[in-house]
Amino acid sequence: MQATPSELTTPRTSSPETLRDAFRDLHGPRLHGFALLATLGDRALAARLSAEALTTGAARADDLRHPERAAAWLRAHVVRSLPRRLRTPSPAERRAGLEPMGIDAAVVVGLAVLGVHERAALVASDVERLDRHDVETIVGRRGGGLDRLLARARRDYAAAYADVPDVSPGAGGPIESQVATVAARTMR
Repeated sequence: MQATPSELTTPRTSSPETLRDAFRDLHGPRLHGFALLATLGDRALAARLSAEALTTGAARADDLRHPERAAAWLRAHVVRSLPRRLRTPSPAERRAGLEPMGIDAAVVVGLAVLGVHERAALVASDVERLDRHDVETIVGRRGGGLDRLLARARRDYAAAYADVPDVSPGAGGPIESQVATVAARTMR
């Protein structure tokens, strides 16, 4: 059972453990999905980064009461914690990490050409549809800096995605479909 936002905003009626559990239930699955995309399917790294962010965030649940602001804070924690050099998962590891989310090879190719901040901004903005303020928090860029980062990410993603032969957008899952829609919109 997932916690509702109102459950997170009433710590006086809940034990600290219940509040932490509700925080994890509310944010855990989507944060893990974000981390999988950010790490290009490295399941071990995504799980570690998600768990660390959730543990730190749950300890600050009183400060992170607004679910969307908490989501941005958690994703920013993941992005800040990513190693400078990501280990490149093998194709089999990528498939195992990303196929259950409906991500196909062309989407992976498109995401793989992006730097960590570009990938995080693109996923947060165009896949998860987080508020611009939240995307700024996640990648640590504001105003024109964020605009340039997103424009570069969309352009580079779309070019790499388009170069993959035999892509049939929408054949995969819902996330793949959203990413393919972003690519099509960007290429217009």
